[in-house]
Amino acid sequence: MSKASFRFSIALILACVFMATATSLAAEVLPAAAGFPPLFGQDPDILNCLSTLQAVQGCVQEIIASFFSHQVQLIGPACCKTLNEVDNKCWSKVFPFDPFFPPLLKNYCANVIASGGVSSTPPTPTLRAH
Repeated sequence: MSKASFRFSIALILACVFMATATSLAAEVLPAAAGFPPLFGQDPDILNCLSTLQAVQGCVQEIIASFFSHQVQLIGPACCKTLNEVDNKCWSKVFPFDPFFPPLLKNYCANVIASGGVSSTPPTPTLRAH
């Protein structure tokens, strides 16, 4: 085994140990978030932002599936109606690494609500010049 491979192996093992330790410590310090998957973590601000979505069964799962598959049309009309009640400031906390997803989601849901609950195609994203 070369020195580089050995160092990489040690670094990988240490990273796994630190991640496991951090996860178990976080679970002890913060209570479990009822109703929300671990994807959103334990941040109370995020949980408060998303508490509205708990009223619609499966809404959080629809948003997650939509985000990871890049298909906003996976979100149903009931979830879209509820999404309109979520404060715009919340989305930057929920999706901090993708600032384009929340506007896409909002536009899609606006189309769904305007069409009476059915939207056959996702909206075309628009780019604004600064």
